[in-house]
Amino acid sequence: MKSPLIIALIVVLAVGIFAAVRYFLERARQKKIDATGTVVYATLVSSEPVKVFGKLQADFVKINMRVQEPGTTESRDVSMSTRVPANQRLEVGMRIPVVLDPKNPKRVYPASEASAKRVVMTGSRDERRMMQQQLRSPGRAPRQQQTGYIPPNMGRRR
Repeated sequence: MKSPLIIALIVVLAVGIFAAVRYFLERARQKKIDATGTVVYATLVSSEPVKVFGKLQADFVKINMRVQEPGTTESRDVSMSTRVPANQRLEVGMRIPVVLDPKNPKRVYPASEASAKRVVMTGSRDERRMMQQQLRSPGRAPRQQQTGYIPPNMGRRR
């Protein structure tokens, strides 16, 4: 009678140890890549809450992003699941600093404050200028990117 209880306890303990080891290995991998990986800005495409044990979690989201690596013109879509503070809003089109894993191109991690300082600017010339301006004066509102649209009555002089 005691043997099924002991076996169940051993199984639960083994699963717990496996989860802890996996967590710490992933954390060590993230710290290593954070120190050596390429830091770029990713454009947020969409975000959706993630289900944990069948329940939607408000602070745990899957973020779909578009990343352009330095030296290339094409961009690729990546995703990452992470916790987001309740007071932080994620809006489509915002730029998020991320670290790219050089060994596995699908693996992306959020950039720490230290690694975000060595971000590589990618994108069009106007986008790079806008990002550099934000880095120089982070407290100011960002300049709106030029669209080429001139409203009627703006181009004419009377």
